Amino acid sequence: MVSNPIVNKITLVLAITSTATLAGFSSYRLLLPFQMDTPGAIPLPMVQPYQTLKGHSVWIYAIAISPDGNTLVSGSYDGTIKIWNLPTGKLLHTFKGHADAVVSLAISSDRRVLASGSWDNRIKLWNLETGTLIRTLEGHKDDVEAIAISPNGKSLASSSADNTIKLWNLDTGKEFTLQNVGWVKSVAFSPDSQKLASGSKDNSIRIWQLNTGSPTLIQTLTGHSQGVSSVAFSPDGQTLASGSMDKTIKLWQLGNGKLLHTLAGHSQSVWSVAFSPNGQTLASGSYDRTIKLWNLPSGKLFANFAGHSKSVWSVVFSPNGKTLVSGSSDETIKLWAVPSDTTKVSRLDFRKNLST
Repeated sequence: MVSNPIVNKITLVLAITSTATLAGFSSYRLLLPFQMDTPGAIPLPMVQPYQTLKGHSVWIYAIAISPDGNTLVSGSYDGTIKIWNLPTGKLLHTFKGHADAVVSLAISSDRRVLASGSWDNRIKLWNLETGTLIRTLEGHKDDVEAIAISPNGKSLASSSADNTIKLWNLDTGKEFTLQNVGWVKSVAFSPDSQKLASGSKDNSIRIWQLNTGSPTLIQTLTGHSQGVSSVAFSPDGQTLASGSMDKTIKLWQLGNGKLLHTLAGHSQSVWSVAFSPNGQTLASGSYDRTIKLWNLPSGKLFANFAGHSKSVWSVVFSPNGKTLVSGSSDETIKLWAVPSDTTKVSRLDFRKNLST
């Protein structure tokens, strides 16, 4: 059953959308997926999912996959977290504890800890195997928008509508706060755990150095014309991808901050970006209801995934890179086959590659 705070938010948004267009960040939840979805011109074949998982009663905002590829986790506006067996698609458990929407998830590299961030201002740490609540991290004064666990398993980063980023020690729960950074929608650790990237509503991306005693801002990347909703490091840590409400994805060379590519193709805001494990493919999910696959380093679009009936909020690759998983405001999770060699997939044989 949907909690009262969520019902109130839905009622408020529906009232607002009767008189206003949904656009941009605001205090009235304009991040909700009520924006009209208008598919644009699509030149490539539209690939269908091979499996659809249903279980949540409202929009699915966050998904994560365990390092061993066996467990899929989803978080929803219904306030619950669901645990699935990824190979079979079977629903295993439902975790309840948040008083509001669950909008971000992260799993530690040793698979022991599942972290969930919510609009109830809290972050919860769970034992992924048993569902036992390990600890609740309290400190944010407004909605938690994004969380990430460092690859070394020592730290958790969180961003909030209270205009702060917090770094938490996973073992002790001790926190360090970066003040006045604005509304940050996305955070990501570099593969070596030494840097943190944050994407903000002020259209910028900030890079923080973490191994210097106290976090230090070392770089600000600018180029997007609207808020940055998602950031992701490449597996080798040399490239950063950013998705934006300006409908584009940008690829940045870390170190010198050079803009390598601007990927244009979505007809609505880009809400999630993810690198494949081998770093050769980037996936992007959008308000336009599609997922696009881009070949790297060329930056060329080579496939569209179609099947969601509403906005795509989250995309993530399985550890072996063979499956892409997406979560949507249509209340479903979809699983998609990913070709083994994206450089050799043509427009005509793409469907055949996925079915073999």
